[in-house]
Amino acid sequence: MSLKAIIAILAFFVFPSLGSSQEKVTLPFVAELRYEQLLADDNFVAIIGTTNSTPKILNTNSPMMLQQVWQIEQLKKPTGTLLNQIKTKLNETNFKILFECSFKSCGGFDFRFNANIINEPDMHVDLGDYQFLTAKGPKNNDINFITYIISKGAIDGFVQINAFGENLDQKSNLKNTKNWTPNFNDIKGSIILKGLKFKTSSSEILEASIPILSDLANYLILNNHEKIILVGHTDASGNLESNIKLSKQRAKSVRKLFITKFGVNPNQISTNGIGFLAPIASNETKLGREKNRRVEVIIMPKLN
Repeated sequence: MSLKAIIAILAFFVFPSLGSSQEKVTLPFVAELRYEQLLADDNFVAIIGTTNSTPKILNTNSPMMLQQVWQIEQLKKPTGTLLNQIKTKLNETNFKILFECSFKSCGGFDFRFNANIINEPDMHVDLGDYQFLTAKGPKNNDINFITYIISKGAIDGFVQINAFGENLDQKSNLKNTKNWTPNFNDIKGSIILKGLKFKTSSSEILEASIPILSDLANYLILNNHEKIILVGHTDASGNLESNIKLSKQRAKSVRKLFITKFGVNPNQISTNGIGFLAPIASNETKLGREKNRRVEVIIMPKLN
């Protein structure tokens, strides 16, 4: 039996003990942790229902949100089967299920916008096949609320967990999380260059996550016929004209980084910026504004 299989089996038996702060958040079936982040000091909310396709939002009153994405290789089961397995374990551990829905009943853009869904390529959601569940933790549990988003790609399955509560740093698996390397050949639409941080109201890059930039740079160097567009985005602070200007400047700063640090051909990279016109999160919270300040990559489609 492989080490990976042993770890997955051990995780199965850990799941029922979510009440202890030492136990890790995991799943009741074989899956591999692909992504994890711990967020704090924000107004974290969870969806507990829908009314006329409008999500009902509850303030979790939690100082932390732990987010995980798990991948199930070659998933052959329906997403509903995974949901039932999760529900069984939640019931066994005295979690109270507050709300569940599927792609047919959850709602449209407003629902996905408020569900704290991790962006591609870290989390994949098939808009025609996904399940969602929110549960409340038992009294004196470090987890106040927990949500699950379950979906399936062409081959593999994906489950995202959002846990809201306290002491969640003790429930994370960060040391065991593998770095996610996007397959740029398979990307459709756009991906976010995570790990980029800019000086406030400036295009100066304060911090850059080198691995994903290096991966994309290598892809462009090895595929010199490929071209990308870097699109800058801002939060909603200030007027539209100044934000569009700033978003374009930030995209140009990232382009310069690709050229000067990694040696990418300048002809392969163009830039644009659209200010705050395409938010991916609410601008009413600190976390939402941070998510909206970003640079996205669009890989130009191949022309036949």
